[in-house]
Amino acid sequence: MGKHKGIVEKIINKIMWLAAAFIIFILGYLLYNSFREKSDFMTNTLGLPKGFTVQNYIKLFVNDHFEKYFLNSVIILAFSVVLLVFLASFVAYGLGRYTFRGNRFLRVFFLIGMMFPVQLGIVPIFLLIKNVGLMDSYTSVVLILGTAISMPVLMLTEFFSKLPDELYEAATLDGAGELTIFLRIMFPMAKPVVFSVCIISSVNIWNQFFIPLIFLQTDTKKTVPLLVVKYTNNLFNNMDSALAASVLATIPILILFVIFSRKVLSGFMNGAVKG
Repeated sequence: MGKHKGIVEKIINKIMWLAAAFIIFILGYLLYNSFREKSDFMTNTLGLPKGFTVQNYIKLFVNDHFEKYFLNSVIILAFSVVLLVFLASFVAYGLGRYTFRGNRFLRVFFLIGMMFPVQLGIVPIFLLIKNVGLMDSYTSVVLILGTAISMPVLMLTEFFSKLPDELYEAATLDGAGELTIFLRIMFPMAKPVVFSVCIISSVNIWNQFFIPLIFLQTDTKKTVPLLVVKYTNNLFNNMDSALAASVLATIPILILFVIFSRKVLSGFMNGAVKG
Protein backbone atom coordinates (compact mmCIF):
# COMPACT_ATOMS: atom_id res chain seq x y z
CA MET A 1 0.00 0.00 0.00
CA GLY A 2 2.81 2.39 0.94
CA LYS A 3 4.66 1.57 -2.28
CA HIS A 4 1.63 2.37 -4.43
CA LYS A 5 1.07 5.60 -2.46
CA GLY A 6 4.66 6.65 -3.15
CA ILE A 7 4.24 6.01 -6.88
CA VAL A 8 1.02 8.03 -6.97
CA GLU A 9 2.71 10.93 -5.15
CA LYS A 10 5.60 10.91 -7.65
CA ILE A 11 3.18 10.97 -10.58
CA ILE A 12 1.22 13.84 -9.02
CA ASN A 13 4.45 15.77 -8.36
CA LYS A 14 5.56 15.34 -11.97
CA ILE A 15 2.18 16.49 -13.26
CA MET A 16 2.33 19.56 -11.01
CA TRP A 17 5.86 20.39 -12.20
CA LEU A 18 4.76 20.05 -15.82
CA ALA A 19 1.75 22.28 -15.18
CA ALA A 20 3.95 24.88 -13.46
CA ALA A 21 6.45 24.80 -16.33
CA PHE A 22 3.65 25.25 -18.87
CA ILE A 23 2.22 28.24 -16.97
CA ILE A 24 5.67 29.85 -16.68
CA PHE A 25 6.20 29.32 -20.42
CA ILE A 26 2.86 30.97 -21.25
CA LEU A 27 3.59 33.95 -19.00
CA GLY A 28 7.09 34.31 -20.42
CA TYR A 29 5.80 34.09 -23.99
CA LEU A 30 3.17 36.71 -23.21
CA LEU A 31 5.72 39.10 -21.68
CA TYR A 32 8.21 38.50 -24.49
CA ASN A 33 5.74 39.29 -27.25
CA SER A 34 4.28 42.33 -25.48
CA PHE A 35 7.52 44.18 -26.29
CA ARG A 36 7.42 43.36 -30.01
CA GLU A 37 6.02 45.56 -32.74
CA LYS A 38 2.71 44.38 -34.14
CA SER A 39 4.04 43.97 -37.67
CA ASP A 40 6.96 41.88 -36.44
CA PHE A 41 4.71 39.66 -34.34
CA MET A 42 2.16 39.11 -37.11
CA THR A 43 4.73 38.24 -39.79
CA ASN A 44 7.22 36.38 -37.60
CA THR A 45 5.18 34.99 -34.71
CA LEU A 46 7.46 32.11 -33.70
CA GLY A 47 10.77 33.54 -34.88
CA LEU A 48 13.31 35.77 -33.21
CA PRO A 49 12.21 39.41 -32.92
CA LYS A 50 13.75 42.16 -34.99
CA GLY A 51 13.78 44.37 -31.92
CA PHE A 52 11.93 45.36 -28.79
CA THR A 53 9.81 48.41 -28.07
CA VAL A 54 7.91 49.92 -25.14
CA GLN A 55 5.52 51.75 -27.46
CA ASN A 56 2.86 49.11 -26.85
CA TYR A 57 2.75 50.09 -23.19
CA ILE A 58 3.04 53.82 -23.85
CA LYS A 59 0.10 53.61 -26.25
CA LEU A 60 -2.00 51.92 -23.56
CA PHE A 61 -1.64 54.88 -21.23
CA VAL A 62 -1.61 57.70 -23.80
CA ASN A 63 -4.38 56.54 -26.14
CA ASP A 64 -6.58 54.33 -23.97
CA HIS A 65 -5.86 55.69 -20.48
CA PHE A 66 -5.17 52.28 -19.01
CA GLU A 67 -4.69 53.84 -15.57
CA LYS A 68 -8.43 54.62 -15.37
CA TYR A 69 -9.39 51.00 -15.99
CA PHE A 70 -6.76 49.90 -13.51
CA LEU A 71 -8.06 52.29 -10.85
CA ASN A 72 -11.62 51.08 -11.43
CA SER A 73 -10.48 47.50 -10.87
CA VAL A 74 -8.64 48.49 -7.69
CA ILE A 75 -11.67 50.34 -6.28
CA ILE A 76 -14.03 47.44 -6.97
CA LEU A 77 -11.51 44.94 -5.61
CA ALA A 78 -10.90 46.84 -2.36
CA PHE A 79 -14.54 47.43 -1.45
CA SER A 80 -15.62 43.93 -2.54
CA VAL A 81 -12.98 42.21 -0.40
CA VAL A 82 -13.83 44.33 2.65
CA LEU A 83 -17.55 43.54 2.28
CA LEU A 84 -16.84 39.87 1.66
CA VAL A 85 -14.63 39.47 4.74
CA PHE A 86 -17.10 41.42 6.90
CA LEU A 87 -20.07 39.25 5.93
CA ALA A 88 -18.24 35.93 5.80
CA SER A 89 -16.54 36.33 9.18
CA PHE A 90 -19.77 37.09 11.04
CA VAL A 91 -21.70 34.29 9.34
CA ALA A 92 -18.87 31.80 9.85
CA TYR A 93 -18.48 32.72 13.51
CA GLY A 94 -22.14 31.97 14.14
CA LEU A 95 -21.97 28.65 12.29
CA GLY A 96 -18.67 27.60 13.83
CA ARG A 97 -19.26 28.58 17.44
CA TYR A 98 -22.91 27.69 18.00
CA THR A 99 -24.93 24.53 17.58
CA PHE A 100 -28.52 25.22 16.56
CA ARG A 101 -31.25 23.72 14.45
CA GLY A 102 -30.44 24.41 10.83
CA ASN A 103 -26.68 24.73 11.33
CA ARG A 104 -25.89 21.72 9.18
CA PHE A 105 -28.42 22.83 6.58
CA LEU A 106 -26.76 26.24 6.29
CA ARG A 107 -23.34 24.65 5.85
CA VAL A 108 -24.69 22.46 3.07
CA PHE A 109 -26.42 25.51 1.60
CA PHE A 110 -23.12 27.39 1.32
CA LEU A 111 -21.42 24.28 -0.05
CA ILE A 112 -24.06 23.98 -2.77
CA GLY A 113 -23.65 27.70 -3.44
CA MET A 114 -20.11 27.01 -4.65
CA MET A 115 -21.45 24.68 -7.33
CA PHE A 116 -23.67 27.20 -9.12
CA PRO A 117 -22.26 30.19 -11.03
CA VAL A 118 -23.80 33.62 -10.65
CA GLN A 119 -24.84 33.48 -14.31
CA LEU A 120 -27.73 31.19 -13.35
CA GLY A 121 -29.37 33.94 -11.34
CA ILE A 122 -28.32 36.93 -13.38
CA VAL A 123 -31.84 37.83 -14.59
CA PRO A 124 -33.40 38.44 -11.15
CA ILE A 125 -30.17 40.11 -9.98
CA PHE A 126 -30.23 42.41 -13.01
CA LEU A 127 -33.88 43.34 -12.41
CA LEU A 128 -33.21 44.01 -8.72
CA ILE A 129 -30.19 46.22 -9.42
CA LYS A 130 -32.12 48.09 -12.11
CA ASN A 131 -35.18 48.65 -9.89
CA VAL A 132 -33.13 50.12 -7.04
CA GLY A 133 -31.29 52.45 -9.45
CA LEU A 134 -27.79 51.02 -9.11
CA MET A 135 -27.10 50.24 -12.76
CA ASP A 136 -23.79 51.52 -14.14
CA SER A 137 -22.29 52.03 -10.68
CA TYR A 138 -19.43 50.55 -8.70
CA THR A 139 -21.94 49.76 -5.95
CA SER A 140 -23.82 47.22 -8.06
CA VAL A 141 -20.65 45.26 -8.86
CA VAL A 142 -19.34 45.47 -5.28
CA LEU A 143 -22.63 44.22 -3.83
CA ILE A 144 -22.66 41.20 -6.13
CA LEU A 145 -18.98 40.26 -5.84
CA GLY A 146 -18.80 41.10 -2.13
CA THR A 147 -21.66 38.76 -1.27
CA ALA A 148 -20.13 35.71 -2.97
CA ILE A 149 -19.22 34.30 0.43
CA SER A 150 -19.70 30.53 0.09
CA MET A 151 -16.02 29.55 0.05
CA PRO A 152 -14.93 32.11 2.69
CA VAL A 153 -17.76 31.06 5.00
CA LEU A 154 -16.83 27.38 4.79
CA MET A 155 -13.13 28.05 5.44
CA LEU A 156 -13.76 30.37 8.38
CA THR A 157 -16.49 28.15 9.83
CA GLU A 158 -14.07 25.24 9.98
CA PHE A 159 -11.50 27.43 11.74
CA PHE A 160 -13.90 28.88 14.32
CA SER A 161 -15.30 25.42 15.09
CA LYS A 162 -11.79 24.25 16.08
CA LEU A 163 -11.16 27.01 18.62
CA PRO A 164 -11.28 25.68 22.22
CA ASP A 165 -14.32 26.56 24.33
CA GLU A 166 -11.97 27.64 27.12
CA LEU A 167 -11.12 30.82 25.18
CA TYR A 168 -14.74 31.83 24.98
CA GLU A 169 -15.44 30.91 28.60
CA ALA A 170 -12.43 32.86 29.88
CA ALA A 171 -13.44 35.95 27.92
CA THR A 172 -17.02 35.67 29.21
CA LEU A 173 -15.80 35.45 32.81
CA ASP A 174 -13.78 38.61 32.25
CA GLY A 175 -17.00 40.39 31.33
CA ALA A 176 -16.47 40.62 27.57
CA GLY A 177 -19.59 40.84 25.43
CA GLU A 178 -20.27 38.73 22.36
CA LEU A 179 -19.16 41.39 19.89
CA THR A 180 -16.02 42.15 21.91
CA ILE A 181 -15.10 38.46 22.04
CA PHE A 182 -15.45 38.19 18.29
CA LEU A 183 -13.63 41.40 17.34
CA ARG A 184 -10.80 41.28 19.89
CA ILE A 185 -10.17 37.55 20.33
CA MET A 186 -11.73 35.29 17.71
CA PHE A 187 -11.28 37.38 14.57
CA PRO A 188 -7.60 38.23 15.22
CA MET A 189 -6.91 34.52 15.71
CA ALA A 190 -8.45 33.84 12.30
CA LYS A 191 -6.05 36.20 10.49
CA PRO A 192 -4.20 33.41 8.58
CA VAL A 193 -7.49 32.13 7.15
CA VAL A 194 -8.79 35.65 6.51
CA PHE A 195 -5.57 36.45 4.69
CA SER A 196 -5.99 33.42 2.41
CA VAL A 197 -9.62 34.34 1.80
CA CYS A 198 -8.53 37.86 0.80
CA ILE A 199 -5.90 36.63 -1.66
CA ILE A 200 -8.07 33.96 -3.31
CA SER A 201 -11.07 36.29 -3.49
CA SER A 202 -8.87 39.06 -4.89
CA VAL A 203 -7.87 36.83 -7.78
CA ASN A 204 -11.48 36.00 -8.58
CA ILE A 205 -12.64 39.61 -8.30
CA TRP A 206 -9.72 41.07 -10.26
CA ASN A 207 -10.30 38.65 -13.14
CA GLN A 208 -14.08 39.04 -13.04
CA PHE A 209 -15.46 39.80 -16.48
CA PHE A 210 -19.12 38.84 -16.55
CA ILE A 211 -20.49 41.01 -13.73
CA PRO A 212 -18.73 44.26 -14.78
CA LEU A 213 -19.78 43.58 -18.38
CA ILE A 214 -23.45 43.42 -17.39
CA PHE A 215 -23.62 46.23 -14.84
CA LEU A 216 -20.99 48.77 -15.97
CA GLN A 217 -21.99 50.55 -19.17
CA THR A 218 -19.88 53.72 -19.11
CA ASP A 219 -16.34 53.31 -20.47
CA THR A 220 -14.85 55.43 -17.68
CA LYS A 221 -16.16 52.94 -15.10
CA LYS A 222 -15.09 49.71 -16.80
CA THR A 223 -12.37 47.40 -15.48
CA VAL A 224 -9.14 45.98 -16.87
CA PRO A 225 -10.62 42.63 -18.07
CA LEU A 226 -13.21 44.54 -20.10
CA LEU A 227 -10.45 46.55 -21.76
CA VAL A 228 -8.52 43.38 -22.62
CA VAL A 229 -11.62 41.79 -24.15
CA LYS A 230 -12.26 45.01 -26.07
CA TYR A 231 -8.88 44.54 -27.75
CA THR A 232 -9.50 40.87 -28.50
CA ASN A 233 -12.72 41.72 -30.34
CA ASN A 234 -10.49 43.05 -33.11
CA LEU A 235 -7.38 41.08 -32.34
CA PHE A 236 -5.72 41.48 -35.72
CA ASN A 237 -5.52 45.27 -35.35
CA ASN A 238 -5.03 45.35 -31.58
CA MET A 239 -2.64 42.45 -30.98
CA ASP A 240 0.08 44.70 -29.53
CA SER A 241 -2.29 46.45 -27.13
CA ALA A 242 -3.96 43.19 -26.13
CA LEU A 243 -0.61 41.61 -25.20
CA ALA A 244 0.57 44.64 -23.23
CA ALA A 245 -2.75 44.99 -21.39
CA SER A 246 -2.76 41.27 -20.55
CA VAL A 247 0.70 41.58 -19.01
CA LEU A 248 -0.28 44.58 -16.90
CA ALA A 249 -3.48 42.83 -15.82
CA THR A 250 -1.55 39.74 -14.71
CA ILE A 251 1.25 41.46 -12.77
CA PRO A 252 -0.67 42.51 -9.59
CA ILE A 253 -2.13 39.06 -8.92
CA LEU A 254 1.13 37.33 -9.84
CA ILE A 255 3.01 39.50 -7.33
CA LEU A 256 0.49 38.66 -4.61
CA PHE A 257 0.92 34.94 -5.15
CA VAL A 258 4.70 35.04 -5.36
CA ILE A 259 5.00 37.02 -2.12
CA PHE A 260 2.22 35.43 -0.09
CA SER A 261 1.98 31.86 -1.43
CA ARG A 262 3.17 30.30 1.85
CA LYS A 263 0.68 32.31 3.89
CA VAL A 264 -2.12 31.33 1.53
CA LEU A 265 -1.25 27.65 1.94
CA SER A 266 -1.06 28.07 5.72
CA GLY A 267 -4.47 29.70 5.77
CA PHE A 268 -5.98 26.87 3.75
CA MET A 269 -4.52 24.33 6.15
CA ASN A 270 -5.91 26.21 9.16
CA GLY A 271 -9.30 26.52 7.57
CA ALA A 272 -9.63 23.05 6.13
CA VAL A 273 -7.87 20.58 8.43
CA LYS A 274 -9.36 19.56 11.74
CA GLY A 275 -7.09 19.52 14.75
